[in-house]
Amino acid sequence: MSDDERFEQLLQFFKVLGNKNRLQILGLLANEERNVGELALMLDLKEPTVSHHLALLKELGLVDT
Repeated sequence: MSDDERFEQLLQFFKVLGNKNRLQILGLLANEERNVGELALMLDLKEPTVSHHLALLKELGLVDT
């Protein structure tokens, strides 16, 4: 992997973690498994929004299904 590719990977990683909602999701999932509906209710977000955040976190390998 080239330095440019590594840089882009790190950039994407920090972009994903730079979102308050995604950090809150990670915090909630660190304690126990939760489904999209539970997360949406706890964060006062719509389920599609939570699903989008989870998809980004999954791409980075930070959550699984």
